[in-house]
Amino acid sequence: MQVVIDALNWIAGLGPMCMMPIIMFIIGICLRVKLGTLLKCCITTGVGFCGVNLVINTFIAQVGPSVQNMVTRFGLHTDIMDVGWPARAAATWAYPLAAVVVFVVLGLNLIMLALKLTNCVMVDFWSYNHFIFCAAICYYASGSAIIGLVCGAICAMVTFKLADWTQPVVEESFGIPGVSFPTSNSISWAPLAYLLNKLYDHIPGLNKLKADPESIQKKFGILGEPLMIGTILGALFGILGGNDVAGVMSVAMYTAATMMLTPKMMQVLMEGLIPFADAVKDLLNKRFVGNKFHIGIDAALTIANPSCIAVGILMVPTTIILAMVLPFNRLLPISDIAYQAMWLSAYPVAFSKGNVVRSYISCVIFTCIMLFIATALAPVHTSLAVAGGYELAGAALISTEDAGPHLLSYLLSLVAGLFH
Repeated sequence: MQVVIDALNWIAGLGPMCMMPIIMFIIGICLRVKLGTLLKCCITTGVGFCGVNLVINTFIAQVGPSVQNMVTRFGLHTDIMDVGWPARAAATWAYPLAAVVVFVVLGLNLIMLALKLTNCVMVDFWSYNHFIFCAAICYYASGSAIIGLVCGAICAMVTFKLADWTQPVVEESFGIPGVSFPTSNSISWAPLAYLLNKLYDHIPGLNKLKADPESIQKKFGILGEPLMIGTILGALFGILGGNDVAGVMSVAMYTAATMMLTPKMMQVLMEGLIPFADAVKDLLNKRFVGNKFHIGIDAALTIANPSCIAVGILMVPTTIILAMVLPFNRLLPISDIAYQAMWLSAYPVAFSKGNVVRSYISCVIFTCIMLFIATALAPVHTSLAVAGGYELAGAALISTEDAGPHLLSYLLSLVAGLFH
């Protein structure tokens, strides 16, 4: 079993730029996709992931000091340390039953496909760590490994069904045909995003406000272009961070670059992903008549959407302010703040057809809930991290902003706790 866990950790540690091409190649060979087409698709997809990661990671590296400055200026202090998503993921994969969860979820996906209970072909191996995280926190909440495994399986089943439901709107909004995003910590928010968008339809003023990138650009001219929006938002962010003139200019330019370059890197990724997805779907649909399969991949791809980027940038200072004023929050959100802010915007953007104002309001609501969950999960998160060998370095409790978006896992952990 340890050999399997080590192999899974090694593959996951490669990152999506290497992991996804490997998975795509294995699946393509098994389904007898033409070798030349398969190799080109795999390498192009890896290059696309590399490009997206370079742009986003550079943006985060430049924004980081401004976030630290904002925390200092606002005097924000909490007793739960944010250790960042890599620490959360590492502790998750170190869970003793991680490999068992992977095989349970993989088998479950195959059974659901065979019984036509889902059309989601889950190829995003990295996102299996979310199901493991669910199983792990439910184990610590209940004291039962069996209950943990059952909760992890339920999380996977619900995620696959949500992927089926959201696939059409995902395809329309993000322009990736035949693809869904069964990433548990993102898609768990889809029902709430849908309901909130329906609510906005009945609010005077908001129900008629067109605030998608195209409408903004048409209304404000050059000031509405992604390039200028990125520059303006970046400058404001730099000012809030207390930077000098050079620092403000630097943050503004990196933000503008993120707005411009991320969608272009996404186009490269899709040049590899779409032909592969089409080839796999065609082969599967021929063998399983009546099914309309879609390929499940990482929801991180949604951050290349201009509306997601804009909302994400707006949510960085907003998250700091919310962390400061919400009475129940005890987490200092620093490590993942820029990344998570864009991540949460995916389904609000999808259901609102790119409306930045509606998506921002939804993300403010989501973030309040997310901070509550991240705070509530701190004791379980700390136990999981310690069991995985994480050194607390003097901190009594640790958590991550990345734990907060696991809405479905948190709800299942509350149920699991009833059996303790």
